[in-house]
Amino acid sequence: MDQQLAVVLSGGSVRAAAHVGVLKALAAYSIQPDMVVGSSGGAIVAALYAAGLTPWQLEEVFLEYRTARRKLVDLNWPGFLGALLTLNFKRISGLVRGWALERLIREHLGDVQHFSQLGRVQLLIPTVNLNTGQQVVFCDHRRLGIPLEEGEYANFQVRDSLSIAQAVRASISIPGIFVPAAFPKESPGDCYVDGGVRNGYPVAVAAKLGGARQIIGVNLGYAGMRREAVCRSGPFEVLSQSLDIMMKGQYRDILGDADVRRCSIVTINPLIYDVGTFEVEYIPQMIARGYEVAERMLRAKGLAGTNSPAENRRLLFSQVQGAETFPAPGTPYFDELLENQITGKILPIPPKPNLWQYIYRMVRSRKMELG
Repeated sequence: MDQQLAVVLSGGSVRAAAHVGVLKALAAYSIQPDMVVGSSGGAIVAALYAAGLTPWQLEEVFLEYRTARRKLVDLNWPGFLGALLTLNFKRISGLVRGWALERLIREHLGDVQHFSQLGRVQLLIPTVNLNTGQQVVFCDHRRLGIPLEEGEYANFQVRDSLSIAQAVRASISIPGIFVPAAFPKESPGDCYVDGGVRNGYPVAVAAKLGGARQIIGVNLGYAGMRREAVCRSGPFEVLSQSLDIMMKGQYRDILGDADVRRCSIVTINPLIYDVGTFEVEYIPQMIARGYEVAERMLRAKGLAGTNSPAENRRLLFSQVQGAETFPAPGTPYFDELLENQITGKILPIPPKPNLWQYIYRMVRSRKMELG
């Protein structure tokens, strides 16, 4: 089959655990992509998957950290202390440094540290250059056959100067939460922020740069319903909801692009809305949710575990004209998922402490560790 198949994974902070469940379902039905594109939280899953980790190994990685928030969140103590000492609060460019996540990703990547070392499955990671506002996609553009002109193609800057872990660190840099990613040696003078600022669900990257004509994606973003408690959920969730709304508008606009219109796109949305940005304790439930929704969609299209990979792929896209989303808004299954959120309630006010309470507890915990 000569049509390139891409798996596209959206941003969604810790909700990216649902991507793992979807990949498990695809593997169970022998759906093997030629490339994987991941933005923000989706970049973490995409990178590890492209490096050769199976969906089950990915699940083990995510479960390992469901009770280890401190290993993932390294607060920007130098920025806080520098600002207090100098009374120059411009020095705080983010609350979390992001080095801990970059280090963990590097460890799990093993021997595959650079885009040129990838195997059959290619990887594309979109970010945004904070200095210029331009979208930058990190990938092995030579193997993808992208015809660059002065480092650009189709209004994207295309680079391979960062390692995979560095590219992921750049793509997850949610403005205001993470310190913008800077790599003076590899990319002098540039700062990068979350790929979701310009392209939270990067199907256009798969179509325009990867040359994909069949896309199966996971969009963890906002699906248009009313969220009652978001204004009282703390700054992280206000920002998260704002980015999700942006993502919805971006996707609507992208569907009008000529290259994207030539694609057959199946989008899965697990409809997870009650899990906060750093609520890693719900990782098992989110993996299960991703698997459940994807597996139901695959069965509805007639796929079977006993079919050949080619037959399952044919069935997956045989009735797709343009773009479709599962579950479709207004269907009974859509309403069922909304009514059965991960934490047991529909969009509750999160019981976790707000931002300042969180920082206070981290400071207090650190003091206790130091004696």
